[in-house]
Amino acid sequence: MSESAPVMYHGNGGYGQGSMYMVPGGERQRQYQVESVSTGAAGARGGGSPARLHGSGRRWTQRRDRPLTNKTDNRAFGYDSDDSSLSSNASGSNKSGDKGEGTSRERDNANVPVQHGSYSREWRPRRREQYVRQRRVMPDRHLNASYSFQVKFTPDDLLNGSKWDTLSQEIWDKFVKSQQTEKTFQRKMNLWKYLYVNIRNLFPRYGLYVVGSTMSGFALDASDMDLCLYVRPLEHLEPRAHALLHLNYILAYIKSFDPSDFGLEAELIQAKVPILKLRDPRNGLQVDLNCNNLVGIKNTTLLNSFSKVDWRVRPLVALAKLWARAHNINDARQRTLSSYSLTLMVIHFLQCGTSPPVIPPPSAGRTRPHNRSTLGELFLNMLQYYAEFPYSTMAISVRAGARVPVAECRLARPQRDPHQWKLLCVEEPFDLSNTARSVYDPESFERIVSTFRDSHRRLAAGLRLHRAWPPAAP
Repeated sequence: MSESAPVMYHGNGGYGQGSMYMVPGGERQRQYQVESVSTGAAGARGGGSPARLHGSGRRWTQRRDRPLTNKTDNRAFGYDSDDSSLSSNASGSNKSGDKGEGTSRERDNANVPVQHGSYSREWRPRRREQYVRQRRVMPDRHLNASYSFQVKFTPDDLLNGSKWDTLSQEIWDKFVKSQQTEKTFQRKMNLWKYLYVNIRNLFPRYGLYVVGSTMSGFALDASDMDLCLYVRPLEHLEPRAHALLHLNYILAYIKSFDPSDFGLEAELIQAKVPILKLRDPRNGLQVDLNCNNLVGIKNTTLLNSFSKVDWRVRPLVALAKLWARAHNINDARQRTLSSYSLTLMVIHFLQCGTSPPVIPPPSAGRTRPHNRSTLGELFLNMLQYYAEFPYSTMAISVRAGARVPVAECRLARPQRDPHQWKLLCVEEPFDLSNTARSVYDPESFERIVSTFRDSHRRLAAGLRLHRAWPPAAP
């Protein structure tokens, strides 16, 4: 996430007609153009013309009827005109006069004296050109934009001389080394550009959006890139079947790519939400492509706003992902937590688990007390918060900025599967589903909770980051 997944521009070229005037003429009215002519006549009409500044006036001249000819390219409103829009006698020459062909205005006003130093300007409308703007195939707003998420400076209040300084410094160093770099971001954008241009050439109605942590600011340097393929939905076709149909189109098309370009490897995962997994072995990039999951575009924008609230948000989210991966509880396919669920859990803790909150809840006003807890203190308190969380009765809600009863979540969308709200409940802010519904196995759920509990106990005993990681094998 454009984008910054594409922008369409429309424009019309050409010029409009000049001013038209209606002059009575017999039984019907005829249209005449206003012309500026050089004249010294005292009774010339057309006051207010700029020509009066040079001693000349404006006069109304009526065109003589003449038969139409085949010369239509240079004909404007029924009179002949040459290729130029300005004929000047100041230089001593006139294109029409040089050819021995005076214009109708010159023939009509042959006896009108021309004042020395003035010039004759003949009104000629410009021809309307058939200008067609080329369709912009690839929006470059993401490619040309600077990547502002890579942190290169240490914040001033990282250390405060307390017992948390060592742990806070270790957390910050781990975040700086693992964050997504600008070089990785550019590689992802180049791959997105390659896919976008090729897909749009064959399927011009498709849209391809960059979503997820790549654009929200919570990506690690080894994180996948999430893409959303948008296709206009069909009423008579079930959404999952519709997604599988178009993802199979993309799969067949990608397999026809030239291996010398990117050499993409593709595999279609036919889960409840179908995913087309792509791999770029040359650059070491993984891509998850979904179809019509428009909620991903909305929550990417939401998470991006959360990442900018406080400088401690991004390091805590990055550390939570690294910690969960080290304990093998960060894989939805293995019935554990997804990275998106972990991100929502960290934001919820910063809303409800600290006093005062680091991230204000939606109901809070603009003025709020500032939380001065260090990174080490916040990470330890987050482990304790989820080690003691009442999972059986409460759900984690970033939307409400508070704990929400599970029974209320089940009633919020009665048409959805009510059985998804079982063991660990993390509410999706927009469609109100459970992002942690992959944790449906009691054994996996117990392993997640015990990991929070054991890591908190060991880290509290000695404030060093390696204590929160799994013990080294003997």
